[in-house]
Parts: sequence; structure tokens; C-alpha cells
Amino acid sequence: MTQIIIIIIVAILIALGSGLLGMLRGGSSGSDKMFKSLVIRVALSLFLFVLVMFAAFMGWIEPNATMMAGSHT
Repeated sequence: MTQIIIIIIVAILIALGSGLLGMLRGGSSGSDKMFKSLVIRVALSLFLFVLVMFAAFMGWIEPNATMMAGSHT
């Protein structure tokens, strides 16, 4: 599960870099590239969020016990 999450995060970063190149290029083709990159980033981010929620629901991942206990300061 961790490998899948890391792969999705790397894909989001690649899409971010692609959008940066489109922004630097400018013009109509750059704008199209930025838009496509934004759509890909949003879709991957939503998929990652749903995947993490589903994995937590199924018990494949568990929250950090120390964070759940709260701080006793």
C-alpha cells in the first residue's frame, strides 16, 4: 500500500513540474499544458484521498497511536 501511495505522490509532483513547464512556455500551448496538468493533479489527489480513506476503513493502514492518544502537557 505504501508503494502505491508513493507512486501517486510522485505522479502528482511530475504533473506539477509539467504545469511549471507549461507556465514558463506561455502562449496557447502552454496554457493548455497547464490546464491538463491541473486536471491530472486534482484527479490524482482525489484518488489518493479516497484510497487512503478506503485503506483506513478496510484496516490496511492504522493511524499513529501516539497521535490518537493526544498530548498530555
